[in-house]
Amino acid sequence: MSPILTVVGATGAQGSSVVNSALKDGTYKVRAITRKVDSDKAKALAARGVEVVAADLNDEESIAKAFEVPNTDILL
Repeated sequence: MSPILTVVGATGAQGSSVVNSALKDGTYKVRAITRKVDSDKAKALAARGVEVVAADLNDEESIAKAFEVPNTDILL
């Protein structure tokens, strides 16, 4: 099983760059954290095989749930 790279802000400029590099490299399964999983950018990531998870940095419980998987490498 590939380790998971979790990217906060994956639909923004920096986050999307990280996602693109990780997908190109292929070492990690990529998880994108976003507040709006139904946005066009989030849907585009999902179409590329990225796991898109809803979470809000102002909601500690949602963030904890988003990082609740073993073998996760975290990038903030």
